[in-house]
Amino acid sequence: MSGFDPEWLALREPYDHAARDPELPARFAASLGDAPTIVDLGCGTGSNLRYLAPRLGREQSWICVDHDQLLLRAAIDRIRAWATAPGWSLAPAPGGIGVAAPDFSIRVRLCAHDLARGPPPDLPAGASVSASALLDLASAAWLDAFAGRCRQRPLLLALSFDGRLEFSPADEDDEEVRRRFLRHQRTDKGFGPALGPDAVAFLADRLRKLAHEVQLAPSDWRLGGAHRPLLTAKLEGLLSATREIEDDALLDGWAARRRAQAKAGGLGLIVGHLDLLALPR
Repeated sequence: MSGFDPEWLALREPYDHAARDPELPARFAASLGDAPTIVDLGCGTGSNLRYLAPRLGREQSWICVDHDQLLLRAAIDRIRAWATAPGWSLAPAPGGIGVAAPDFSIRVRLCAHDLARGPPPDLPAGASVSASALLDLASAAWLDAFAGRCRQRPLLLALSFDGRLEFSPADEDDEEVRRRFLRHQRTDKGFGPALGPDAVAFLADRLRKLAHEVQLAPSDWRLGGAHRPLLTAKLEGLLSATREIEDDALLDGWAARRRAQAKAGGLGLIVGHLDLLALPR
């Protein structure tokens, strides 16, 4: 599994947080007992923790899992900055850091594990599982194993790409570019052939068969001229991925038109995501 650029993760974090469905975290929080443990898979720099921890309240323990040591080190720095800004208390904790806020406290332990080799085999008893922007990278076999290991655990899995890319104004080549991009989304990202936009539906089906109640909610990015840094970065990332599938005059022309529109502040883009909550019945 390849790593992600910390600058890209920092750029998208506020948009991710604004896009997330608020009802699912509330139901997730209500399903947890006192002093819950949350395993955060593919944690990156800790964006999912920073979103969820204040919404869960109470005392919490987090096990933040990522294979990338650079991101794990950055996670400590980002968590420290996030806690320092409002004046919350910081303390060292085994393998990580502790934060005490007026309405919650967290102990964070970092765990280096390559999820491409499989979901962590030693999830603590009673722990819940969360992740953000992970599922669409995974294969059917990985998700099947993941569902089995998460039997009888609360799950909150946010911001999985669901295949929707809606540009405005419309362009005659939008659908062809989207088709190529979706082909790239289904290539191997380190977990085997990725399910890409089909991952959420696949996992939801598996979890229902394992006696989970599953709820899905949209968490779309809606980008326009006021969001130019993320819009431009997303456009360039889409072009880079699509060129790996097919690089031709059609893509060059489409890219030139879209870049000009983005520069002029006249390009809009909806990127479709889904959040998934699964609670044991």
